[in-house]
Amino acid sequence: MILSRMLPESIHDYIFGAAASDTSNNVTEEMAQDQSQKRAVEKLSVYVVYTNADQLTKLEKLCASIPSNFVVLDGDDFFNEEQGRYNGMGVDRLATLTGAVYFYGHPALVFDGGTATTYSATNCEGKVLGGGIGPGIQSKLQSMSKDTDALPNISAAEVKERVKETENSGKPLPTFARTTKEAMMVDVFQEFAGKGKNVIERWIEHAYTNDDKKQPPMGTKYNEDRIVTCTGGDGDIFCELLQPCHGGVIEAQPAGHNLNYQVRPNKHLIHYGISAILNMQVLARRNKAKFDKSGESHVGKRVAKVFDVESDDGDNIFRGSVTEEIVVGEKTLYRITYDDGDDEDVTAESLFDMLELYKQHGEKKKKKSPEAKSKNGKKKVGRPKKNAEGKPKEKAEGKPKEKAEGKPKENADSKPKENADSKPTEPKSKANIEAPKFPIKSASKKHANAAGENDKLPTAKKPKTKDDIKDMVQSDPNSFVNKRVAKDFDGECFFGKVTKYDDTEPPPFWHVVYDDGDEEDFSSRDLIKSLKHYKKHGKDDKNASD
Repeated sequence: MILSRMLPESIHDYIFGAAASDTSNNVTEEMAQDQSQKRAVEKLSVYVVYTNADQLTKLEKLCASIPSNFVVLDGDDFFNEEQGRYNGMGVDRLATLTGAVYFYGHPALVFDGGTATTYSATNCEGKVLGGGIGPGIQSKLQSMSKDTDALPNISAAEVKERVKETENSGKPLPTFARTTKEAMMVDVFQEFAGKGKNVIERWIEHAYTNDDKKQPPMGTKYNEDRIVTCTGGDGDIFCELLQPCHGGVIEAQPAGHNLNYQVRPNKHLIHYGISAILNMQVLARRNKAKFDKSGESHVGKRVAKVFDVESDDGDNIFRGSVTEEIVVGEKTLYRITYDDGDDEDVTAESLFDMLELYKQHGEKKKKKSPEAKSKNGKKKVGRPKKNAEGKPKEKAEGKPKEKAEGKPKENADSKPKENADSKPTEPKSKANIEAPKFPIKSASKKHANAAGENDKLPTAKKPKTKDDIKDMVQSDPNSFVNKRVAKDFDGECFFGKVTKYDDTEPPPFWHVVYDDGDEEDFSSRDLIKSLKHYKKHGKDDKNASD
């Protein structure tokens, strides 16, 4: 049986039985079936991370010959888009990053040396920064041999043997090599060493910050020692080349400033990454079982939930507290009061997800907002709203955008209105975002009658989502022209009217003229907020009939 010849001894015995080791050439599927009956868990779970579809198909056929569950992992099992994973990022890179985080925490930097060489990184908040991809050591050497007549082929074994020789002799490969093969190797090594040092320097610059509020997700280590991990077939060579003196493999470059980092090899980093996410799933199931059996009161506990709208600071994770437990027949609902004043009633299952998400993210990290003085000398945060004299009045957020018209509008005194600096950036809308291991179910304010028609349910609370307005903004943006809006400036409510919608160039915007003569261009996010604010304060609008 082909599969039996590809397995380590311990795994082989687990699948086929110890007795099968003496008859490895005659191992059969029946042996695997018989051995599975003796185990508490009959089917073997095989978790796969792949980059070669052809190899995946072959492996799946091999595993089909034994009692097994064949599970192919994808990118979301390691990092979701909210955590910085970009579309198309290799699942192998995400798995190695997870393995590095398991050992050393965030920020993480991994060099993976194989047929292709990659580097991938996270920042101190646990979000994927990105990385790079290029040909590996062997790919570079083979391409030189293949594409030229005079250059020889250098095998992987020769490369490793020459590196080992430099370590044993204490004599690095000379920069000015005297043989063709050494000239090829030293050039490739120097390229990787120089590139690697530059990547590490950029990583330290981008991933580490002096802002104490930027910390890894709760329950995750902080990579205080700046440990860089090298993995893959050539990971050990990379590990030497990235040492301060290049590990003695090549001659040291002139000393620069001390980056203060460490390099660690780990051949099996991808396996630890898989193990890490499986452990998280097991822990989640245990926590759920413990939650179901606890019977304790959850009133006063802090929770978090992902919504498909953003708060004022752009965060779509809303925090709140459990304020009441409501018994409905045989079920218990939990009233959540969010920090922004909204509330809703959720089931025990949803409450568990919200408690787990809060454990991961904790309290909101406050961000410093740019400040500028308004025309009355008070400080206001954000972008300016133009006043009647053509001077900017400070807005609550963002930078001002340029007007679509080439000619500026004039005010009542025939003084030109100043154009804003730029158009607001359309915010990214994240719908149905989930935490990686604890899927967050969408909120429902409607409660099922668990005990029958005569049980009176609590009144459903106002939904937190703003899909009605948001959908209208996206589907029929022109319908908001001539609508009244309101916005707060230093505690004072200003009313105005949307005068036009302009989508001649991205991003589109709505032009608003305030009752006091000031003007402003709204992004979709600005518009949604102003409509909500008007709904709350519209009773005070003296020009509501306009």
